[in-house]
Amino acid sequence: MPPLNINIDYLANHPELAPELGKLFYDEWHPIYDQRGQSFDDVVSTCRERANIGSLPLALLGFQEEQLVGTVSLKVQDLEIRPEPTPWLAGLFVLPKWRRMGVASILIGRAIEEARRLKLKRLYLWTTSAESLYVKLGWSEMERTDYCDQQLVIMRRQI
Repeated sequence: MPPLNINIDYLANHPELAPELGKLFYDEWHPIYDQRGQSFDDVVSTCRERANIGSLPLALLGFQEEQLVGTVSLKVQDLEIRPEPTPWLAGLFVLPKWRRMGVASILIGRAIEEARRLKLKRLYLWTTSAESLYVKLGWSEMERTDYCDQQLVIMRRQI
């Protein structure tokens, strides 16, 4: 495999990809969406809302050459059971064939740069499966809780 040369751009510059993101998200996290009462169309709609550059919510897309390899978002809110902490790093998704190659770390790093550009002081996230990755990248545990029949950890990071 050639070395990674990930180009990151805003969803705002590729709005036609919102339905593809919605499908990736829905396929990956459909049990959570089902419990929230969100349909596939709802998920696509929330993806379209992330087509911003100067304000939240915004989504970043990672490309290897012209191929979409992953995405990450910054959002005002991402966990309705915890309305207070804000803003959130959310929707980190790397396409399966690109996992374990550093794409997630690149996307997270760029999201933190965006948070800095937007003068955000800290970010929050929740994860059911990637806690060790986030710890390596400077995030710390805030709380553990159950949500939609899954155990998750809520984490934070100063910007």
